[in-house]
Amino acid sequence: MAKGATIAESKPGLVDRVKTFYQEVRAELDKVSWPSADDLKVSTKVTLFLILALAVVVFAFDKVFAVLVASLLRFA
Repeated sequence: MAKGATIAESKPGLVDRVKTFYQEVRAELDKVSWPSADDLKVSTKVTLFLILALAVVVFAFDKVFAVLVASLLRFA
């Protein structure tokens, strides 16, 4: 029985793989629809407003629970 010679596929080198990776990343980034400057400003303002509103709500709950715990500990 004759031994079959297998042709080993050569794996691309590190430099070639890195080049291919960055080319594919660039191709995908070209497909992205980036927001305009005005859209970005509006989104930033909405985000900051919601963070501020959430901070006020958390602060209020913290104060209410602090008073409740303090009153419970006073009677204990």
